[in-house]
Amino acid sequence: MKRYIVCALFFASVFSFGCRDYQNNKNSGTNEIEVKVVSLEKKDVSLVAHLNGSVRAYESADIRPQISGIIRDQLFSGGETVKKGQPLYQIDDRPFKNRYNYTEAEYQKYCAKFNLVKIKLDRYRNLQKTNSVSNQELENVKSEYAEALAQQKISLANFEDAKLNLEYTRVLSPIDGIVGKSNVTKGALVTQNQNELLTSVVDISKVYVDLQQSADAFRKWQLKLKNGELHMPHDGFKVKVSLSDDNRYVKEGTFKFHEVVVNEDSGNLTLRAIFNNEDHILLPGMTVSAVIDYGVAKSSLSIPESAIIREPKGTTFVFVVKDGAAIRQQVDLTPSVNGYYLVKSGLLEGDKVVVSGKKLLKNGIKVKVASGE
Repeated sequence: MKRYIVCALFFASVFSFGCRDYQNNKNSGTNEIEVKVVSLEKKDVSLVAHLNGSVRAYESADIRPQISGIIRDQLFSGGETVKKGQPLYQIDDRPFKNRYNYTEAEYQKYCAKFNLVKIKLDRYRNLQKTNSVSNQELENVKSEYAEALAQQKISLANFEDAKLNLEYTRVLSPIDGIVGKSNVTKGALVTQNQNELLTSVVDISKVYVDLQQSADAFRKWQLKLKNGELHMPHDGFKVKVSLSDDNRYVKEGTFKFHEVVVNEDSGNLTLRAIFNNEDHILLPGMTVSAVIDYGVAKSSLSIPESAIIREPKGTTFVFVVKDGAAIRQQVDLTPSVNGYYLVKSGLLEGDKVVVSGKKLLKNGIKVKVASGE
């Protein structure tokens, strides 16, 4: 019996101690949640637009033969860097050399004939002054001179054409760049201006990125720049691009120009930027994500992305600390730079916006601002 009494007293004391500990925690505890805030102040805010785009070669050349003949030699390896004017193919030049030699000789013959007729004409003109020749004889010599001059010009044109065709037997690269694979082999018959390419050369030391933006958004952007709501960035409209599988921005370029015709199917306008690409990271045909500097909004409010809460239905809000409580405030924002957003409406200068600890917050809940904020 004594043993049961001792056990009962033991459990009673433990229960009593636990109750006192719970009561002490309840009395000494607090419902305030510690948060970090930023105090809003007006300053110049840089705005950006997120666009999708595709990479285009800075220069590209489709290589086709300008004469017909047999490929005698291929003078490059696919994928190598070539210079402007570097030979890529040699077409059998023997028939073209023959034609060149023939037209050269013919031109020289007519030059000699022309010189003789010219001397004759000069002599007849002098004789005509002393009436040693008749007017008809002089006119006949003038006709010979005109005919000789025409023959000389025709032979010169034939000679220059033969010379040009002989030069075309060496197929040259028209630009600096990287040459692709060859679509023909040694011994193949090629024809003048055929549809099939011999090869292609692309210059990607620089590249263009063509960005797509809705015509309506572009119009609003231009209007804001025109009416002074936005100002042009100090160093121009810069563009950064990242690859589809890498969120890091790999290149920074410069906005070049925009098209003046809207695509009727998509309603988009093409904006073109140019990038240095010596490391060949960007390749023609790639799809990229881009951020373009849209302009600077003078004396404006901005908040970091860490302050923003987005709901599935599209509402965007933040928590503002007022009188020791977190107040839910709906906001209208525009993307800025470096993870910041321009405040279009919903906040005022001096508002203290929660940037850390917001996950535990509810509208009206008491909060404690962390020291140093």
